[in-house]
Amino acid sequence: MVIGTPSSLSGPADAAVRARALRDRPDAHVDAPAVLVAPHPPGSGRAARREALRPVYDAVAAELGEPTLYGGSAAGPSVRWHTGAHVVLLGGSPQGATLSVHRASDLHGREYTAVESGSVGWQPDRPHGFDALPYLWLLHRGPTRDWPAFRWDGHHTAASWEHLESSLELLLDSWMEQLPVQVPGDWASFVVGCARDWPRHLRVGYSQDRGELSLMVDHRTTAEEPGLEEAMRERGWQVRDRGWWRAVFAEEDPAAARSAARLLVADVRARRSSCPDELVAWELTVNDHGRLWLPGIGMPVN
Repeated sequence: MVIGTPSSLSGPADAAVRARALRDRPDAHVDAPAVLVAPHPPGSGRAARREALRPVYDAVAAELGEPTLYGGSAAGPSVRWHTGAHVVLLGGSPQGATLSVHRASDLHGREYTAVESGSVGWQPDRPHGFDALPYLWLLHRGPTRDWPAFRWDGHHTAASWEHLESSLELLLDSWMEQLPVQVPGDWASFVVGCARDWPRHLRVGYSQDRGELSLMVDHRTTAEEPGLEEAMRERGWQVRDRGWWRAVFAEEDPAAARSAARLLVADVRARRSSCPDELVAWELTVNDHGRLWLPGIGMPVN
């Protein structure tokens, strides 16, 4: 075994057996290292990682039932099954997805320390830190009275436009990699507003059915000034339809998330926004079902 590489299981059936053991006998495994259950070769692309995870996720979910929290990080899935005092975690690693079990209070403490350590989003001349967050997004689909206590629902604001591009790219990449596995067929979206140009809201969406990221911005009340169309197309907008400018990026394109993030940042900057703190996101949703948290979005959230 290579030092630093988790021990691994051979397939979805073994992963389901391991998940059942973690749920039924957590105290016997709570201090054990995470076990690799969905390996992928170094440098694997988004689609390859997604397809490596899919059969394992299906087997584990069939064994444990619907997760308490769906989610994803820059490293892969971040899916939780809360079982009273413990949490079974299907998490991401550089080698692939892993299974582990934790005392809920200990896991919460470690993750809270990670997100409140001061290493995420604070200084523009240092690494942005969004890739180190324990989760970029979480989705809860249980009854609202049962929102889990063990999650951090704050939102770090990026310290620069470059950091915001990175945070959005990570988030959108995670959506394209994880949503088709965890919630097949569901779309996801959010709306962004600029304090200096409030009427023209921008919507970001991911459609599994269409296999694409899309951005659209409301220009229905914008005067037809000379050079407007050229300026919008130069920014990256592709077509104007009934007053809305739109752009679409196919998920087969490895650069789709990066292109979408760059367009969003270019657009809000062109509308005189001076920093990410002047933006606000709202209507965070996955198929209008459940509650979605986006700690990795890189801007204030209403």
